[in-house]
Amino acid sequence: MLVVLTERLAPILEWLKSVAGYSVVESNWKALNVSNTQRNKDQSLIDCNPRMNYSVPLATGQSSSLLDLSTNPDDWILLDGSKVSVSLLINNLFMRLSNLSSNSKKDLCRKLGGANGQQDVYVLGVSYSDAQSFSGCRDYPKANCHTLPRCRSYRLRKTQLMAEPFDTLSSITCRTNNESRTLYFSRHGESEYNVLGKVGGDADLSPRGYQYADSLAEYVNGTLGNTPGFKLWTSCLKRTIQTAKNIEAPREHLDALNELDTGVCDGLTYEEIAERYPIEFAARDDDKFHYRYPEGESYFDLLLRVKPVLDRLKVENNVLVIAHQAVLRCLLAALLKKDEKELPYIHTPLHTVMRLSFKPADGGCHLDLIPLSIECVETHRAKPENCSLTRTPEEALVTVPAHF
Repeated sequence: MLVVLTERLAPILEWLKSVAGYSVVESNWKALNVSNTQRNKDQSLIDCNPRMNYSVPLATGQSSSLLDLSTNPDDWILLDGSKVSVSLLINNLFMRLSNLSSNSKKDLCRKLGGANGQQDVYVLGVSYSDAQSFSGCRDYPKANCHTLPRCRSYRLRKTQLMAEPFDTLSSITCRTNNESRTLYFSRHGESEYNVLGKVGGDADLSPRGYQYADSLAEYVNGTLGNTPGFKLWTSCLKRTIQTAKNIEAPREHLDALNELDTGVCDGLTYEEIAERYPIEFAARDDDKFHYRYPEGESYFDLLLRVKPVLDRLKVENNVLVIAHQAVLRCLLAALLKKDEKELPYIHTPLHTVMRLSFKPADGGCHLDLIPLSIECVETHRAKPENCSLTRTPEEALVTVPAHF
């Protein structure tokens, strides 16, 4: 593990991603308990623009060295799931960077092990601004809207290291079963969160979502109700259980089918995420497959979570899976042999039955979309053209679907 302490988070993160081939897979923050001695020096705090995404000196005219920051010995930051003392890191880091000169790039490349480096990299910076006013910082000295610092950490990983497990999963079903069979998939009906444009949560269906539940039950009971061995799987969340309520079939509720965990962003709209966590929002757009929400999951994590479901689907026939957008993207990507760049953007529309037919004699598997003509919102968000950390809010939100 390589730990880098820096005063310029944004350009170093950008260089690691665009040049060195790394992707952000986890991020954390921790408010620092600045000592009284250090606080007495801070007579003139700098401007805390909420859109600043780089670290800056603590006070105007003060030394910019992060080593001058005196922190409480009890301060810690999460590294690899363990609490590590910030003071210990500052005094025992493998590498410190104040800028990205040609020499520092060469030094960083050597530390990374060259082009074939396979270690995780932790980038730490002390940030004096944040888009969200965290409750843990309310007791700190303030001038206007200024707050004293927080330590932010980002864990990055070589993206090619993540590809091999996906390649194994991506062909598991088609490769291991050559019989003709059919699987059915559907997202839950439109939820109250879908209408409001919020992510995650355990919301109830909207009125139109309940209409879809009735329409789906009518379609399934009339089309598949008498099919031998037909069965129904849902997640353990309310919106899938409500969608399946009137379907006549043996059923299982599987927590492996629960929606991707959005962590600290749970219950927020894309607009709120972009405002409160602009760096996180940009990092996810840049590499949606590997990015992990703070305290949540990535698509890679989710793909591993649904692997037991995929193992069962490789021998099943006539199963209807009612789940969620990200979950169905993982299942369909594995069954249709999509790659990790395609997976997070597979279109899985609401109020639509997705029929996957396996016919080896005809060349593999085929996906048919069967819309049931119940009006709903669109939840698919395409990848924006600009995924940089310095983009404007308008550029960040350009592909967000309309909602109420």
